[in-house]
Amino acid sequence: MSIQRIAAGDAVDRHLSWAVLVTNDLVVAPAPLDWLRDPEVDFEVLVASARHEGPGVVERIRVRRADIVGLDKAPSGAAAILQLEHRSRHRPDTGGFERDEFEAVLAEEVDIWQALATVGAVPRDLLDQEVRPVLGPVASWERARRANSVHERLYTRSELVGRWCCPFKCCADCVGRWW
Repeated sequence: MSIQRIAAGDAVDRHLSWAVLVTNDLVVAPAPLDWLRDPEVDFEVLVASARHEGPGVVERIRVRRADIVGLDKAPSGAAAILQLEHRSRHRPDTGGFERDEFEAVLAEEVDIWQALATVGAVPRDLLDQEVRPVLGPVASWERARRANSVHERLYTRSELVGRWCCPFKCCADCVGRWW
C-alpha cells in the first residue's frame, strides 16, 4: 500500500511513502514523515491488489486521524499510525508479535519501523520496493473500474418518468430498483 498525494497524476507520481494495513481501518507508515508534518500536503491511502484475472482491486481512502509515534530519545525514528475514514475491503498484511520481544528490540533499536520489522510485525523488505513496478499497473486498474462503472440507458419519456418514480417514491406503482 502507498501513501499518496492527492493531486493530478498516476499512482507512481503521487507516491509519498510505503505503508502497511494492520487492521481494516489502521495503517502504519515509516519515517521519514515530512509529508505528514507538512500542512500543505493533502494525502490519502492507496490500497491495491492484483487479481488472478481482470483488473486489480483499488481503494483510495482518506485519513480520519494521523498520529506520529516514536521514542523521545529518537524522534526521527517515529512511525505514523493512520486511522482510515472507513474500513478497507483488503485483508491486513501484518504478522503478530510478542510485547516483551518488541520491548526488548526497542531497547536497542530506536527506529519504530525497524523494530516492528525485527519482530515480524511488518514486512522487512517493503521499503526496498521500487515504485514503478509495484504501482504502475494501478492506473490501468482504475481506468477499467471507471469504464465498468458507467452505464448509459435511454428510454422513452413515459418509461423514464415511470422509472424515476421508484427512487423518489412518488407513486404507488413502483416496480422496484430500476438500475
